Amino acid sequence: MNKILIIEDEIIIAESLRIFLKKNSYEVSISSNVDKAVESLQHESFSGVICDINLQDRMNGIEIIQKFHQLDQHGPVIFLTAYSNPQVMEHAEEVSPYAYILKPFNNQQLLITLNLALKNRENYIQPTQDTSVTEKLSKREVEILQSLATGKTNKVIGKELCISKLTVDTHVKNIKEKLQLNKKGELIRFVLSNRL
Repeated sequence: MNKILIIEDEIIIAESLRIFLKKNSYEVSISSNVDKAVESLQHESFSGVICDINLQDRMNGIEIIQKFHQLDQHGPVIFLTAYSNPQVMEHAEEVSPYAYILKPFNNQQLLITLNLALKNRENYIQPTQDTSVTEKLSKREVEILQSLATGKTNKVIGKELCISKLTVDTHVKNIKEKLQLNKKGELIRFVLSNRL
């Protein structure tokens, strides 16, 4: 049975979602604040995460996902939020969510999105046998690609590897050219499918 983590500070919404998903054969855990969410992400594994952005706490949902979410451990992320602000949406894109659904939302729409996210993930994590593609990448490029797949921004990757953001941007551009991939989501799927 697929286990889903709901990170949502509005208990009524979280409970309503839990009941609905349980009726549709999902096991559900709820984290209503940052501390619970962090603890859950550190100590449990989930098939997917449904996350609010504004948690009225020291971190927002995007920051939680950016800091603690590991794609191979917790599956795809769906943001469920009232924010339609372009800046917030752009910030959310940096952690490569599967979907961004605005409140008020339709339960059926969310269920279809979740089902598709999990189905697509199953397809992407089948390991490929073609090592010739990964051999094109340098050790540094593989490091950067792995960091991108965990939702880190180019700026954060630069700090961690003690190189400038501009250098990371150049590496990312080279990686995209070598792998013939254009979008961040495609790079993440490449990492998952090749078990990098």
